[in-house]
Amino acid sequence: MPQPYAFEFALVSDGDMTEKEWRELARRAENLGYDALLISDHVDQRLAPVPALAAAAEVTSRLVIGTYVLNNDLRNPLMLARDAATLHGLSDGRFQLGLGAGWYRADYERTGIAFEPGRVRYERLREAVALCRSHPADGTAGEGEAAGRHGRPPLLLGGTRREMLSLAAREADIVSVVPALGPDGPTDLGDSSPARLDEKIAWIRAAAAARERSPRLNQLVWECFIAPRPGPVEEALARAVGRTPQEVRELACFLVGTAAQVRETLWARRERWGFGYVTVPAARAETFAPVVAGLKGQ
Repeated sequence: MPQPYAFEFALVSDGDMTEKEWRELARRAENLGYDALLISDHVDQRLAPVPALAAAAEVTSRLVIGTYVLNNDLRNPLMLARDAATLHGLSDGRFQLGLGAGWYRADYERTGIAFEPGRVRYERLREAVALCRSHPADGTAGEGEAAGRHGRPPLLLGGTRREMLSLAAREADIVSVVPALGPDGPTDLGDSSPARLDEKIAWIRAAAAARERSPRLNQLVWECFIAPRPGPVEEALARAVGRTPQEVRELACFLVGTAAQVRETLWARRERWGFGYVTVPAARAETFAPVVAGLKGQ
């Protein structure tokens, strides 16, 4: 089994804020020690991801900026590759391209784009990944400077099913494991249970080994609560999602505990599954910061 990467931490935002609030979030993320600030991609969010990330790069110096994730169906793959190369250059090599097949029905309804079956969306994504990988890193059409000054931006692909996770393991620099999503939102919290994660990680490792690759593994945490007395919070969350407190403790899409307890949980998850790159909601930036301080780089 490959050695796990050192811990890295990202915040993910839904982009539902003012321009001033977004710039403040970027500065705060960097000051609190986070490694990356990511933004989602939905038609109804206030901030469009690519220009928002360009603005975030301008007010930070170290922070990685990235998408989690761009809907491939909403963009021409060639133009996407050019945007990615340009943003990577403008940010001095700090852009991370997260790309997905699209899943949220409302994005398709509001743009008038047909919501094709998953197989069709997967094939389009596979083709887009190949194009992005072959596109010159400096954003030009020529071959002479294909490496570019900063190289190509790291590619993040995520998913829950075997075919998607296998594609990510073969092609991406970062593989993100997410619970099952339907066209209107999450469908099965049990998809992030320990047994299901054992299965998914086995798929990833097999596909990566076949290519002699070792991508970083990313865990998306849907909700996290750092509290001095986590018991009541855990019970309330369990009631809200129709689970027992024990199940909430085991589901990888949640983190609840004191800062010390959450650090221990993340150590255990990295040991078992290899999750060294952890993404949490931007709304938890301050409360999760002590966890970051205690684990970053280890």
